[in-house]
Amino acid sequence: MSDQLAEDVMERLQGAGVPAGVVQNARDILDDDAHIRERDYYVYLEHPEAGRTAHDGPGFRLSKTPAQYRTPAPCLGEQNLQVCKEILGLSDDEIADLLVEQVLY
Repeated sequence: MSDQLAEDVMERLQGAGVPAGVVQNARDILDDDAHIRERDYYVYLEHPEAGRTAHDGPGFRLSKTPAQYRTPAPCLGEQNLQVCKEILGLSDDEIADLLVEQVLY
């Protein structure tokens, strides 16, 4: 195992004309990537089960209509009734049957 920082090795290789980059996982990017942090790329939202979580922000910024993130991803089945009634047009009895048959949870 090397005691050299990946960024230092990358810079040395690039300085010698060798195409090189640091391989990062999601945690590395979230915690250590200065460019991502400076651009405020991640949006933090409070999730009812996962707590405060990072979500990818917009890939671009619009000055007149900036993106707004209001809610985190829904929990499993959280929006089932709304989808079944408003989008699929199912009746209460049809939804109840799907619940009994464990098609919905």
